[in-house]
Amino acid sequence: MSQIRHYNLFALQGDADVTDQEVCDTLGLDPNLANTPEINEAAIAKMYKENYNGYIAQGMKEEDALAMAHTQASGTRNVIKEAMKRID
Repeated sequence: MSQIRHYNLFALQGDADVTDQEVCDTLGLDPNLANTPEINEAAIAKMYKENYNGYIAQGMKEEDALAMAHTQASGTRNVIKEAMKRID
């Protein structure tokens, strides 16, 4: 029997307590994304929208909110890309 692999950012960074299913449940993602690398892009997209909306709610200009959300998403993608190199 093979071990279930978790691809969420927390698991990739060594937190064995956070499962992909928990990430899907918390973020409202498709549960079929659990235990696949695609969970990360879906999580990034969800957080991008939430970050953008949060910045707008705080009174940030749309252009600045988009830039901040983009910067955060890009940074997270880079962290995930590096972490994925260390698995397998």
